[in-house]
Amino acid sequence: MIEKAVFSYFNPESNYLHRCGFKCYKDFLYTTALSVLCASRKFKQVEMVSNDWGVDMFQKIEIPVTSYSNALNRMTGISRFFWAYGKLIAYTEQKDPFIHLDNDVFLWDPLPKRILKADLCFQSHEPFDLDGYKYYELLKQPWAEAPVRPQKIVDNEVTDFAYNCGICGGHNLDFFKEWKECSEQYIFAPENQDIFFGEKYLKMIIHQNLFHEQYFAACLIKMHKMRSRVKVIDPDAMNIENKLKYTHVWGNTKLDAGMMRRVELRLMVEDRPLHDRIAKFIKTNKI
Repeated sequence: MIEKAVFSYFNPESNYLHRCGFKCYKDFLYTTALSVLCASRKFKQVEMVSNDWGVDMFQKIEIPVTSYSNALNRMTGISRFFWAYGKLIAYTEQKDPFIHLDNDVFLWDPLPKRILKADLCFQSHEPFDLDGYKYYELLKQPWAEAPVRPQKIVDNEVTDFAYNCGICGGHNLDFFKEWKECSEQYIFAPENQDIFFGEKYLKMIIHQNLFHEQYFAACLIKMHKMRSRVKVIDPDAMNIENKLKYTHVWGNTKLDAGMMRRVELRLMVEDRPLHDRIAKFIKTNKI
């Protein structure tokens, strides 16, 4: 049974200007703190993986984790657009079964035992034929033109769905190492950089993590004939609320001022001292 939750935080500039998709940095802080707080009530161990700057910041506001790792120091010089690679580092750092949670996921209920016992587990499916997931088909265009492509992915491409990594983990730790190696081959090959950052596909760079993270995972699962052993909370993300109390504040929801105010107020209710430490940190650092 998985007893450890893992979070990761990649900030290439190591400053408060990089907002991780939020409208302002304070929204990121309140959201991450509430996410970690929820996880700390469901798991015996909670780890935050970041770089030295991030670890120092989280230690100052005293988020409720049991351990820190500065493994993301290894991401110096990596583009902010490949932030999901930091999650892959966090996955492969683990020595025991784990659940990695995005810092905008709130676990109000414990995860089901079938998730906590799984070889591999994810939040949900992302079906390519639904409007909200059309980017996978668009991303197959630069993928097809990339000079360097991992053969394991080429030979096992999927045509129906990828896996949403709002939660991601399991007991099969070797799988995550293989996944990270495939992502490295693709996103860091010098021959591929013009595909990612050249004019032709530059507008797609912000979405590339969908491919080397979630799509690659689906291809490797297909290669190992593991689909029947992979567990999700529900295949349809919109149906998760019928299974358990679970919130994923994804996409443009992070930019909604009303939603962010509700997150802050919920943190205030759940742990007033933690909220107040963050408020003081925000004021002190003029964030």
